[in-house]
Amino acid sequence: MEIKIDKIIEKLKDVLSNELGNKKVFDKDIAKTLGIKYDNFRKHKQYNKVPYYEIMSFLAKRNISINWFFFNQLPESLVDSTSNYIILKYQKNINITAGGGGINYELNPEPLIIDKQLLDYINSSYKYTEVLKVFGDSMEPDIKENSLIFVDKSKKEIDNKSIYVINTLDGLFIKKLNIDNDKVILKSTNHFFSDIKLNINDINIIGKVCGVLVKLI
Repeated sequence: MEIKIDKIIEKLKDVLSNELGNKKVFDKDIAKTLGIKYDNFRKHKQYNKVPYYEIMSFLAKRNISINWFFFNQLPESLVDSTSNYIILKYQKNINITAGGGGINYELNPEPLIIDKQLLDYINSSYKYTEVLKVFGDSMEPDIKENSLIFVDKSKKEIDNKSIYVINTLDGLFIKKLNIDNDKVILKSTNHFFSDIKLNINDINIIGKVCGVLVKLI
């Protein structure tokens, strides 16, 4: 189901108007309440880009159910409130392969709603975490093909035990990293794959993989 920003804005206006004693609410009022510059808000509206993070903050402060707000489920039928959930950027259209090849990073991310306890468990920051899908088997058995990985973009300090998402001249990689002077060695956990050595200035660490969601079937 595609979420239309026009309908979302009208719902926000209803909530805000009710708070203000049924005062008429305009787009600029919603933009100000969400903490979005009005020019940027107008672009969101023009291109049907829903500002999920700002709306989630708006809902959480008022303890409004996201299921009711986004999906019209009756709040009394739900056990959990908005404060138990978060929305992450899901880079669904990114081909992050064990051998590289991912392009157009952050192109049209989709929302992924999850229980915030999951991020607490894997010690990953809500503000900086994104989700990507993995193709290829070079990181097996640690990360299987078609797994979803949770990448914390605030964690970029390299250690030789962790797994990282790296942007290179050849595309996106998911690898372990070792530093060798001015070189960085990209290592697979699948021993059938050879190491890759690159100049350290030719890589950009997107973030550290803090969790993996495996599809069993």
